[in-house]
Amino acid sequence: MRTYLSGKQMNESSSIISEWLLGKSKQQRAEVLHANSGQAGSSLNMPIEGGLEQFAARILLACADDLGLSTMELSGLLQEPRKDALACLITVIRDDE
Repeated sequence: MRTYLSGKQMNESSSIISEWLLGKSKQQRAEVLHANSGQAGSSLNMPIEGGLEQFAARILLACADDLGLSTMELSGLLQEPRKDALACLITVIRDDE
């Protein structure tokens, strides 16, 4: 077990980003998604994977900003930053349905 953010114990499968998201209300998680959705439509020719990567990167950025870290600092604290951010994107999308 590791201790993060609020001093709570986290499972090895948890990440800082998922804990950050779990600390947000459903409305706040939806706001993260909707704040990003206006920026995602800039390139209609982009493959869907590229769009998902952009959303995940924006979630990583929002988390880092909220925690007072740079994205590089937050990425350094994560074992798999890309995978964690993509998993959190799915959480935000599910909550928005």
